[in-house]
Amino acid sequence: MNAITERDMLNLLLARYNTERRGTIADRWVRAEHVRSSQDYRQTVSVADFIAIDKYSSSQAMHGHEVKVSRGDWLTELRDLAKSERIKRYCNFWWLVVSDASIVKDGELPDGWGLIVKAGEKLRIKVQAAELRPDPLCLDFLAGLTAAVQRTAYREPLHRDVRTLHRWEQDRGYFQQCQACGQLAPCPFHQPRATNQEAVPTGAASVIQGEQP
Repeated sequence: MNAITERDMLNLLLARYNTERRGTIADRWVRAEHVRSSQDYRQTVSVADFIAIDKYSSSQAMHGHEVKVSRGDWLTELRDLAKSERIKRYCNFWWLVVSDASIVKDGELPDGWGLIVKAGEKLRIKVQAAELRPDPLCLDFLAGLTAAVQRTAYREPLHRDVRTLHRWEQDRGYFQQCQACGQLAPCPFHQPRATNQEAVPTGAASVIQGEQP
């Protein structure tokens, strides 16, 4: 079995923070990978592995995440909590996300941190994060956050197809849309895997894989 990587965990976070508003392609969440605490390279800079912003007016909040896939990585984090504090200070909730529950021993989770654990092909909350009182966002951090949102949107199709939404309209009946752009699914830009599979003729998949049809 291949070891779980940070990329695997980020893909699970991308899937977790993805909720469309019914009847639209509007997404509830803004997602950003590898967000820097500052754009000033003369400063000591920290990087949050993943940030998700809830846009819903009744629950607007910024969730920060530290992803760990080994015990050693987690112990390194514990030795310098000031590193995470540079971004945690702007968040409403702060989460540790681990590939295995054994990475974190009893009593190690810092006060206020939540814990999310990989369970099969999904992520499950094991410890609820406390609601924090974040500092106001500064322009320096906001610039890095928005740049990370843009990069994440560009990169996402390299790792996973965005969702297909099943829609119904009176004049069109049932149809499928790409969640990212609203074009008919599968979309070649945001759903390249589904597009390629649809383009493969019946019986040709085994030939592509080097097998006889």
